[in-house]
Amino acid sequence: MARQASVIPAVYTEVQSRDQLREEIQAKGWWVSIPLTTFPVHWLYAGDQRLDGRYYAHEAFAARRVIEDSGLEVKLLGELTEELFYPGRFKRVYAKTEADGVPFLKPTEMLHFRPSSEKFLAYTVKALDSCRVSPGWLLVTRSGTVGRCTIVTNRLARFAISDDVIRVQAEQVPEGYLYAYLCSWIGQALVAKDQYGSAIKHLEPHHLAGVQVPLLPHAEQEAIHGEIMRAYALRDGANDLLDEAEGQLYRELGLTPFDPAQVRYMSSPSREGSNLPAPPPLKAFTTPASELNERLDASYHVPIVQAAVRQLRNGKYPLVSLASLADDIFIPSRFGRVYVGKEYGIPFLQGSHLPKMRPYDLQYLSKEANMRQIAQCRIRHGWVLVTRSGTVGRIAVVSKALDGWTASEHLLRIVPDENKSHPGYLAAFLTTPYGQHQLTAKIYGGVVDELTEADTADVRVPEAPRDVQRAIGEKVVMAYEKKDEANAVEDTAIRHIECLLEERAKGS
Repeated sequence: MARQASVIPAVYTEVQSRDQLREEIQAKGWWVSIPLTTFPVHWLYAGDQRLDGRYYAHEAFAARRVIEDSGLEVKLLGELTEELFYPGRFKRVYAKTEADGVPFLKPTEMLHFRPSSEKFLAYTVKALDSCRVSPGWLLVTRSGTVGRCTIVTNRLARFAISDDVIRVQAEQVPEGYLYAYLCSWIGQALVAKDQYGSAIKHLEPHHLAGVQVPLLPHAEQEAIHGEIMRAYALRDGANDLLDEAEGQLYRELGLTPFDPAQVRYMSSPSREGSNLPAPPPLKAFTTPASELNERLDASYHVPIVQAAVRQLRNGKYPLVSLASLADDIFIPSRFGRVYVGKEYGIPFLQGSHLPKMRPYDLQYLSKEANMRQIAQCRIRHGWVLVTRSGTVGRIAVVSKALDGWTASEHLLRIVPDENKSHPGYLAAFLTTPYGQHQLTAKIYGGVVDELTEADTADVRVPEAPRDVQRAIGEKVVMAYEKKDEANAVEDTAIRHIECLLEERAKGS
């Protein structure tokens, strides 16, 4: 029997139990180490009459069993909401600035802790209104990794959202309760079973509308809803603190937001006396041979970095290298990883987790198999992390909750010198265009972008007094603590709904 086979021949449909079925398969000499699930035959003929094994996988079966055994009233998700939808496919026309369009987010970007976009969907796009979302809606990813959820707050409502996201407007249940249920292992199993596609998975509104939702007592629904909304309020508060820290950084350093118009490019050829329209400005430049630094890639020499440093020199404080403000800047070595269950391992943070509001699909390193390597890849409270491979330049501060976790070698570590710098101040500066342009200009690599410790250490940073750094940095650190508190509150609410349903199912 092939490894991927998931349908047992019809001759065995009369076998009464899973153990008997395994015995029959083993007697035939077939490979028996296959994940095996049995299910009532009427499930096969219900709905879309699916024959792919995932649809009847053990997790989905267990989820349905918990719901049926809970004894609660059960309704389909579509009966509890307005009609589920997503915008149809359309030709996207992007504007150059926010004055001419609405910032546009892809599914992965809407799940970011601080959602932002450099793309603006033009006001002339007919589908623009259908891409807008309103506070209180639930958004569920429907392509790629399906089933990821978020609740729209005022911050997210400023964006237009991709058509790869299903819009859910709760009516008969609080949106926080519905969100917690869809994020639970029960909801995720039921959503995942309906996905289709080979290379790229997809989900349609009628699939999501058919998900069973058990209705706990109203008081429990409201309590869970309240905790989920408290978690989102904490995240919004954290983002407000980061906004305040960014504004204070500019004021204290005597800087204005980075002005791309200050970048010095070669002038465009003149068409004086010609009836032809003026050509767009050329982004061409020259570089002295003495400043090549053995780098011949044009991106390294783009004058945007010189413009950023030039504007920084007009600020209040002298510029120093990042290395002079840090005890260490390093990348741990690569090693073979052995992953285990949550209860047996140490959380392993990866670059993709850094910008997310919560670390999805977190893996855990074996404490025994990776004992020697764990020491070098641990992260500590107060360090600054920088993604240095793939998408370069994403920044985060290691909070108390993350102290002692492990992290990938794709995350560069900055260990601040306590006598010279504050981690929150360094993170706030590196997040600004002044820091980002310096980091990204030093990228090297063909297919995958990379950044070295030496190039990071060379970034120029204003050497502000310690009290100025502390005033800015404490807000940043507090924001990351609020982010972790929000995740803890949300995890507790999701676990609460799981426990209530599991306990009711066991007591039936």
